[in-house]
Amino acid sequence: MDINYNQKDKTIDIKDGLKSQYFMIKALMILNLVNALLNVSYISEDGIGFMQIIWLILGIVSIVVLYFFFFKKSSQEKIEIKTIERLTEKTVFGSKRMTLKLKNGKSRDLAYLKTSEEISKVKKMLTKIGVPV
Repeated sequence: MDINYNQKDKTIDIKDGLKSQYFMIKALMILNLVNALLNVSYISEDGIGFMQIIWLILGIVSIVVLYFFFFKKSSQEKIEIKTIERLTEKTVFGSKRMTLKLKNGKSRDLAYLKTSEEISKVKKMLTKIGVPV
């Protein structure tokens, strides 16, 4: 993961490949939703069966995941400093996860910070440029 501060544009440049990962997740969820709609739309004379119920549940899960990735997560690679609200840190299964909370309500994950040295380096950089930690 490469995080750099661009003083000229007052932006943070993040190069971690998250944009392509989010694109693949969105594409697969859309494909899953289309498949669920096609399978639920076919109802035989016997009524709604077990497979239609399973596909209905998968379709609902796909809608929730798509909402989450379109409206709550960001994969921006160039983030202006003024759009960052704060840096949040939480521990999940024993490992630290860092997230940039943006003013538009979305969050940008810093998923590939593995070592404590990388985490402290990013914290120092963000504190230096005025982002609340």
